[in-house]
Amino acid sequence: MKKIASFFKYSSIKLVLINLAIFILLMAVPTSALEVISLPIEKNEEKVYQIEAEIPIIFDLGQKKVQDKYNKVFRENIFSFIEYTIEMARQSQQDFAEANFPIHEFVAKVDFNIKNDQEILSIKFNYYQYTGGAHGNPYSLSYNIDLETGTELELIDFLNRENITLLEIEKIIRSEVENNPDKYFQADYGFQKLAGDQNYYIEDDELIIYFQPYAIAPYSTGIPEFRIKY
Repeated sequence: MKKIASFFKYSSIKLVLINLAIFILLMAVPTSALEVISLPIEKNEEKVYQIEAEIPIIFDLGQKKVQDKYNKVFRENIFSFIEYTIEMARQSQQDFAEANFPIHEFVAKVDFNIKNDQEILSIKFNYYQYTGGAHGNPYSLSYNIDLETGTELELIDFLNRENITLLEIEKIIRSEVENNPDKYFQADYGFQKLAGDQNYYIEDDELIIYFQPYAIAPYSTGIPEFRIKY
């Protein structure tokens, strides 16, 4: 499960009050069915950085060890993103001041959306970081958790459940790319093939395959998504 390791550089972060709040919520909220709540976080240092984040907390996933594992993964991913942004912002302030360059305040945001909660919990995280320059840097990360077994389903696992092949999905994506040359890179610079662990989520009985900015399209296209009925 490659996503269990934090995607972002991780360094120790002591957020005692946040951890205490999480503990209180876990103890205080009774549930009888799957529920996901959001714990908001704000960290600001004037003219250095502004950070807003939402941490999801899963209740009653069915298997406490699995539930605790994913709550920890989500929390650590977001904490490390926050800490990494703070470190970069402070270092940038120092470097730019020494070079007499204009200083840019860093902005970072993290939120999430529950895309599906029947049979498979599909949760999508939206990361954004602005460090100066022409535009910010968005990035998405999703988890698809089998609610019966508690296991994370990679794309190939989901397709096997639905008797769909990677080749079938690739054909759909390739057709969309070829039919919209203004939105996507073409030929050797464009879409080539899918990996078994390609990013995806489930929503409204559709499989949504998505790619990070610049992976198969220019920044202006955003995060390309391909919606496929199954």
